[in-house]
Amino acid sequence: MGGLLDKANAAKESDDGTKAEAQVAEPKPVKASTSPEPQQKAVSTSSTGGPDAATKFSLAGWVVILLGAILSLQGGAWGFAVVSVVLVLGIGAIVQADRMRGSVSKPKLYASIVVAALIATTPYAAVMLVPTNASMAITDVSLNEDTNEISFKVRGTMSSVDVSIEADGIEMWSDSADVSNDLKNFKVPLSDIFAGNGEDYAGNEVVEYVIKGTGSNGQTGEIDIPTRFTTREAQNAGVRIDPLIDSNDPDVYLGITLETLVGLLGPTQMNARDGGGSSAVGLRPMSADYTVEVSVSGGDSWSESIITVDGDLATWTPQTGGTASGSTDGWIGLTGTAVSQDLSLTDYLDKDDFYTSPGDYTFTVSITNVLGDQSPFISEYCWEIDLTNGDQEADPPKSKGYGVGSTC
Repeated sequence: MGGLLDKANAAKESDDGTKAEAQVAEPKPVKASTSPEPQQKAVSTSSTGGPDAATKFSLAGWVVILLGAILSLQGGAWGFAVVSVVLVLGIGAIVQADRMRGSVSKPKLYASIVVAALIATTPYAAVMLVPTNASMAITDVSLNEDTNEISFKVRGTMSSVDVSIEADGIEMWSDSADVSNDLKNFKVPLSDIFAGNGEDYAGNEVVEYVIKGTGSNGQTGEIDIPTRFTTREAQNAGVRIDPLIDSNDPDVYLGITLETLVGLLGPTQMNARDGGGSSAVGLRPMSADYTVEVSVSGGDSWSESIITVDGDLATWTPQTGGTASGSTDGWIGLTGTAVSQDLSLTDYLDKDDFYTSPGDYTFTVSITNVLGDQSPFISEYCWEIDLTNGDQEADPPKSKGYGVGSTC
């Protein structure tokens, strides 16, 4: 059956042989496509290979906006002018760039304008909305004991600054200077601003010292100077004495030991009581520069070597030789005129150098300050003293209860 079909097909092909041969030998040509093949989109450039004019305009607009945003940090009228120019030039260049491309996408254009406006106006708004003194700070107030200078720093974005120091509202010092890298250091001698102690013996503020600054851009700042820096005038002194008995002979008085306390003392600490003089309780520690003279009268007059105080360190040259020192934070043991020969090696004032007979003896402390009033501050204490050998019943020295400013 299959053979009969094959023969029939062969006969049919034979009847139309020419046509079949043509179909096999000459395949039907494929019609060329008229649609262009996809090509990669080329970047629009100028004849030199750089960005075209529209791109340049767009870039220039954004550069103007960014630079304007930085300059607008100046604030004030200058900042407002910068923002206005930036918005006109920058946004105008962006709009012109889109026009030059031949098609303006309104959503894209509006978004660009909003972004440009935010970049240009945000810095200016930030400067105008914060307090005027927010970008000025007066910091690092300190005191150099070696040079006796107050130092401080002014920080801010101004180009120059005017500064002053007031004492209870009265200007004591002023200066002007350029500000470099948002920072300027100042040093002021204490002698230029001192108008009395910043605090009293109880730590209460007496004179208010304030540093004030005004920047070239109108910003201001101020800070108080700590009262401990401006408490530079020692005004009071205490005295404490005790009898010294010969360690080899309990019936013999060698003399007295002598101590002084200088600085600021409350009234209750400046009264002589039972030979002990003033107590150290209530002393207000302070640093200052001054000299101290301690003397005894009532018999043979005697004076300790002049004591020099620098900050809180007191130094002097003892009459027994060598050097001596002490801290003004507490009692200072004076050296007197002799040193005991026992193991304690105690400094004392030999009775032969001031004592003549039982009676009243006055101890005077005179303080002369480097700053402030150059007149001496004088404190006096008086005791009834009996250093008669073999008569310890007298219990020397015995206080008469006199205090500062009194005499026996």
